Amino acid sequence: MNRAQMNLPALAVALLVVTTVTVVSFGMADRAYLSAERDADERRIAVALSERLVSPESDLTARANVLDAGEIEGLDATRLRESFPVSDGTDVRVRLGDRTLAGAGDPTGGTTIRRIVLVERRSAVTTAPTLSATEPLVTLPRRSPRVEIRLNPPGESNVTVVKANEKVVLRNSSGLRGTFTVELSRFETTTLAFEADGPLPTGSVELTNYPAETRKAVLAVTVDA
Repeated sequence: MNRAQMNLPALAVALLVVTTVTVVSFGMADRAYLSAERDADERRIAVALSERLVSPESDLTARANVLDAGEIEGLDATRLRESFPVSDGTDVRVRLGDRTLAGAGDPTGGTTIRRIVLVERRSAVTTAPTLSATEPLVTLPRRSPRVEIRLNPPGESNVTVVKANEKVVLRNSSGLRGTFTVELSRFETTTLAFEADGPLPTGSVELTNYPAETRKAVLAVTVDA
């Protein structure tokens, strides 16, 4: 009996140790599970946000995976939240190369998804082409979304028809004068043809188009849930 009583404290200590180890183990397992779940949620949101930023339907793109340089200049936390609600409830940061485009909250860690994208910038280019008397044609740079045509032929000469890739885009039998905007296909090279009832010396036609310059960059989306 005395020996059994002497073993009771040892048993109590052993039970306490076992209980403590069990509680700690469950706590560590629970924390590991929550951490894994949080990481999965962060990755899901980061992937979804990165895909929506570069989708054809995004306000920031010229086309799929091509960011419009002018549009991304206006990206801030408010616009990020409003345009891409998938980021709601998280700390998020969007970077392009070494520059932060927008951030909401304070993502100190989290999950980062990187994508290679193109950044497109357009600038106006105005030319006064010299037109051949026999074939008054002008080929424009590819992927200009529109062209502004200023017609000011001299004297009694009149431009009566303007074609884009053989399709009539402007016509007036009594003569076209002034400035006209013609929408163009982004997916093909456009050749303009001019029909006139007299000579068209240099300066009779001025064209303003918007060719694109593109560069590669890395878009990084960080989400810290």
